[in-house]
Amino acid sequence: MGSIKEAIRSAQDIGRQEDVDIPEWGITVDVWGLPSGDWEAYQNKLNKLRFSEGKGGAEMNVRSNRAEIIAKSLREPGTDKLVFTDLAEGISILSKKNQGTVDGLFKLIRHLSGEDRDFEQKVKDAEGNSADGQS
Repeated sequence: MGSIKEAIRSAQDIGRQEDVDIPEWGITVDVWGLPSGDWEAYQNKLNKLRFSEGKGGAEMNVRSNRAEIIAKSLREPGTDKLVFTDLAEGISILSKKNQGTVDGLFKLIRHLSGEDRDFEQKVKDAEGNSADGQS
């Protein structure tokens, strides 16, 4: 058995969903969840926005932040190739798309990343996935 560190490093714990149909855009993509570092960066941006809401730009910034999460998650079907290799371009494009479609993708990415579960649910899920009944 390898070290605990190596087990953590090699664990494939971020979800993926293949062949996600987006009829509004006439495409099918693979959607990958994101690692904790991307979610922490997103949360940090949201916290900063709370302090600047009085300046009138908070709603667009939140939408752009969601667009960033989505741009980092969309992949060419059957590959690990990002749809938006230029992140700034992806954010620009996605920020101008229908909010309902963007929100649906954002919710899917949250789910694939485990961001939509509370701590107790995450512990239960981890216990169910542990080898030999260990937790």
